[in-house]
Amino acid sequence: MNPKKVNILGMELDEWKVDSCIGHFGVGNDWATLYDIASKDKNKGHATKLLKAAKKYYQSQKKLVGGTIALNTAMSKIYRKLKIHEFKEV
Repeated sequence: MNPKKVNILGMELDEWKVDSCIGHFGVGNDWATLYDIASKDKNKGHATKLLKAAKKYYQSQKKLVGGTIALNTAMSKIYRKLKIHEFKEV
């Protein structure tokens, strides 16, 4: 399971698709940051599955994996469970 490159609003992002879930990551030399994630089938574990795969993939490239500020408690819970750093400050 590998991402494909997409261009959204002029930004090149890695797009991940797992089951009903799609997520986009910005990627730099030593980091990968989740920008957005959405699942059509809620509460099925698709976002968790996607984030586990992406984290493993980017960490194998020695990148720090993080996410933008969680906008709901479900996302905060996934970040904590998977030990994904939540970028809250600049």
